[in-house]
Amino acid sequence: MNRNDDDSTNTMVPSPNGLTLRSNKIRIEVGEGPQAGEMRELPGPEIRIGSGADCDFKVKDPTVSRHHLTLRIERNKIRILDAGSLNGTNVDGVQVRDGYARPDSRITIGKTVFRLLMLNTIIELPLFPGECFGQMLGRSTAMRAVFSVLARAAETDATVLIEGETGTGKEVAARAIHDASPRSEGPFVVLDCSAISPELAESELFGHVKGSFTGATMDRPGIFEEADGGTVFLDEIGELPHGLQPKLLRALERMEVRRVGANRPKQFDVRVVAATNRPLARAVDLGVFREDLYYRLAVVPVRLPPLSERSEDIPMLVRHFEKELSKRMRSTQPLSQEVVDRFSGLTWNGNVRELRNAVARVLAFGAGEGPKTPETWEPDVQSLGIRLDDPLLHGRDRVAQAYEKHYLRLMLQKTDGNVSRAAELAGVGRKFVQMAMKRYGLRGDLEP
Repeated sequence: MNRNDDDSTNTMVPSPNGLTLRSNKIRIEVGEGPQAGEMRELPGPEIRIGSGADCDFKVKDPTVSRHHLTLRIERNKIRILDAGSLNGTNVDGVQVRDGYARPDSRITIGKTVFRLLMLNTIIELPLFPGECFGQMLGRSTAMRAVFSVLARAAETDATVLIEGETGTGKEVAARAIHDASPRSEGPFVVLDCSAISPELAESELFGHVKGSFTGATMDRPGIFEEADGGTVFLDEIGELPHGLQPKLLRALERMEVRRVGANRPKQFDVRVVAATNRPLARAVDLGVFREDLYYRLAVVPVRLPPLSERSEDIPMLVRHFEKELSKRMRSTQPLSQEVVDRFSGLTWNGNVRELRNAVARVLAFGAGEGPKTPETWEPDVQSLGIRLDDPLLHGRDRVAQAYEKHYLRLMLQKTDGNVSRAAELAGVGRKFVQMAMKRYGLRGDLEP
């Protein structure tokens, strides 16, 4: 039996039907609000809660955001992650962005109050049997669950919305869907919505005819015509100008486009995959993205986990990048296990892309340029401000205080000012962090 090292609650096990994920159910008991008295039991390991139709538990409360929060079973606890909601998530009267609920905690979102209970009921969810899907790699539970969704989606023409942090591999996932689909022989056309000017966006999407505007010296098809019979990948869809969103919705519903300056529409046959690095449901709540277009795109929603949620995949990824990049970097010396272990011990805010670049740097310049762990890192002597007229212990305390101040400032930035979460990640008590914040003039809202 293979067990996820980071989570003893969710377990991968072989079954007669292939690899499955065993997880618990969560009971949601609504005590106050429009659905007071309602009780639901939903399967883990992850549950989306909000007013949106695509949530696992839909809350009929107008003060609740479309995707308000996510419940995640981790280490025999229920983790609560606010999804950037407008009104926030409160646990026992304290607003949280990321924290763990106690068995008797009261969770408040909008005018709705509910309690959570992790049940002993075990459910089994099918997982992808392999360690890769297309060019995506991972043997973790999180990635096998993603592969399973992507593989099923690839068999259909359903529109897929991929959400994930920068560097998690959204375009690689889109390409994997295309390559595994019946459209694999057709074109795969990419449009980065964040990289086109608003003036040219309509032409990029739908094409134009000669003379329709200054500079239109010839007819030009848009991406939907170019991708006919294949797949269109709309990257950073959240950056699409608001004025173009109804036109894109109309094109997707009718499967036809009208080139800029043309009189008649043209039919097209494509599969659409969209991606964004920010929660699109929040953009809908803020009024910067159309709700109807969101639901048209999110027929199959997929969230790519950051590397911090799949750290057991790092050694596998490092070895893969080593094999891929060794020839290009003209490296003949294989990476030692010690170097690979260093990679696994670090946080990669840039996710897989940053990890790949770090492996390339080590291969190009040697292990001496590899990742540094806290145990092997040494600061620049000049940065310590060493003064020989200063007693040793006094100077040591001064440097330690500077480290403590900057460490806590960065940790508070990471947790968006959540003191409890910062204390938990730092391995100290909440009171310790509060006293240090007062001592150094730090605040939870990150103002110095």
